Amino acid sequence: MGTFTAEIEGFAKLTRQKIEAVFKESAQDVFEAAQRPKAQGGNMPVDTGFLRNTFVAEYNGFSTGPDAYVMQIAEMELGDALVGGWTAQYARHVEYGTSRMAGSFFALRAAQQWQSIVARNAERAKNL
Repeated sequence: MGTFTAEIEGFAKLTRQKIEAVFKESAQDVFEAAQRPKAQGGNMPVDTGFLRNTFVAEYNGFSTGPDAYVMQIAEMELGDALVGGWTAQYARHVEYGTSRMAGSFFALRAAQQWQSIVARNAERAKNL
């Protein structure tokens, strides 16, 4: 049987690992929600797929393409910032709309899910 100090250190390490897992999984889930096409229950309109394929994420000054952000998330630590966006010139128009079309708000609606995404991932982490 270990000492009390060793038990506390083990508990603290496990807690930090669970927090990091929730952080990383939640970041990935928000990006996936933003990229989810309307045809699959999301908010992103997809015609040719060009807009969706211009998604980039930036972490520590390094940018990636549509799916490579998963590798960046794996390297992240608590306190790091990961930024995602779309480089298509018309991305802003699709997000916010114009005088001729309503906005889709695919990024905003994904960001609004942050609390529920974190809560869901925290619940799963508790059961690990």
